[in-house]
Amino acid sequence: FFVDGKKLPLINWDVGESYAGNLPITDKKNETSELFFWFFPTATKEFVDKKEIVIWLNGGPGCSSLLGFLKENGPISWGEGMEKPKRNPFSFHLLSNVVWLEQPVGVGFTKGNETIYNEDDIAKQFIGFWKNFSKTFGLEGWKVYIAGESYAGMYGPYLAKHMLDQKDKKYYDLSGLLVYDGISWGDELQLSPVAFPYLDQHYSLMPIDQPAFAKLRDLDKSCGFADFRREYFVYPPKGLIPSPLPHAKVHPNGSYVDRGCGEIFDLIYIEALKKNPCFNIYNIVDRCPERNDPLSGKDSWFNRRDVQSAIHVKPHVKWAQCKQVFPDGVDDQSEPAGVHALPQVIEQTNNVIIAEGTSDYLLSLNGILLGIQNMTWGGKLGFQQAPSDPFYVPSYGYDPEKMYDDDYDSNFYGHELPAGFGVMGTTHHERGLWFVVSQLAGHEGPEYTPSASFRILEKLLGRIDSLSQVSAFTLPQISNITQPKGELGNGTVKIPCWTRDC
Repeated sequence: FFVDGKKLPLINWDVGESYAGNLPITDKKNETSELFFWFFPTATKEFVDKKEIVIWLNGGPGCSSLLGFLKENGPISWGEGMEKPKRNPFSFHLLSNVVWLEQPVGVGFTKGNETIYNEDDIAKQFIGFWKNFSKTFGLEGWKVYIAGESYAGMYGPYLAKHMLDQKDKKYYDLSGLLVYDGISWGDELQLSPVAFPYLDQHYSLMPIDQPAFAKLRDLDKSCGFADFRREYFVYPPKGLIPSPLPHAKVHPNGSYVDRGCGEIFDLIYIEALKKNPCFNIYNIVDRCPERNDPLSGKDSWFNRRDVQSAIHVKPHVKWAQCKQVFPDGVDDQSEPAGVHALPQVIEQTNNVIIAEGTSDYLLSLNGILLGIQNMTWGGKLGFQQAPSDPFYVPSYGYDPEKMYDDDYDSNFYGHELPAGFGVMGTTHHERGLWFVVSQLAGHEGPEYTPSASFRILEKLLGRIDSLSQVSAFTLPQISNITQPKGELGNGTVKIPCWTRDC
């Protein structure tokens, strides 16, 4: 499994110790289904003795976690528009041991046939794989943290739940969960009911014409979404949101169909494309021209034969970013994770972080918060107060106030890929659940705001007490950086709220 970090194609530095390859999903001798992993022990000697590991999952369903490895939080940063790869100063493996895991079977370099129909099937594959992985690398008794984004809002809570259900801390000591921009409460709740407020709040970046805006506003109202938000998008919550939602037409026999109101999300998307042909639902800040992507097409980095040989992919295969993993094109048959799985994980770990980016239209801030307000954990429904605390990201040497001074050190930590610092969003905590929203972040938080994501990981790992804490990063290279003094004020993302005690 050993990967020679000095010989990765197109990478002109030693990426360090790592291991990659496939392991089976059961302990059967004739097992042919295998998941693929790329495992990096931490590169920071001060953290080597910490018996912990972070599992990173991308979403989809059916998307490879190697997307996150190369474009978001891995040691190699090669995002869209970058001419060549660079060292990632905010790689997650600088804080902990990390494995980027391709799952379920059918994704990326995994082996076997697609046989899953729900999250329990996916978790069964993972549980068997993880025991084999732990035995292979001697991880017995280690704390395990799961982190991911998008459809990991389903993957993460279900995998975490199944780990907890094993009641076996030798292999499954689940200690925390982090989800970025997750689909944990379902399309019906997280998309169209909150689409128009997103347009209204971000009109300067989605400047559709006034007649179209008025039609969408009227549709939002006639579908009952406006009244629905006034009643249920409040702090503390009024009560559980009834099913079906107001935009559904209920038949006498109890069945219901969408009245066309579910299309409002797509209608807004089409209008946005008229003004910005490169409008990106994952990050509304994007503009034309589209940037080159090192992971797209047949010539992508992971489709190079020399890359596949380096990470022990045999025989050579055609790698794709995403693919269908549920047989016959069916959808995931599981209930939303926010109904039972996610509350269980919060209550049993007291360490769950839900993170969001303001520039994500697909799974927007409002949809995440509405889902939280409809979720029961710790004996109560939703957050009792609207989030308002500042999310503080430490200074690490970058100082724009001094950048033109003669004695300014332009070779500060991370100078080739600088990221922001200071108050970069809003956070809140109740009953074991942390919520944090980052300004400027899109759907892929670690890609767009890497320093903020680094801080969030520190919180997940228990290195800091609060996401409002004014202290340096715990990474030794930058742990002595003096932080600015003065009041932080409130969080920089204003949380929407329609009535009650906002």
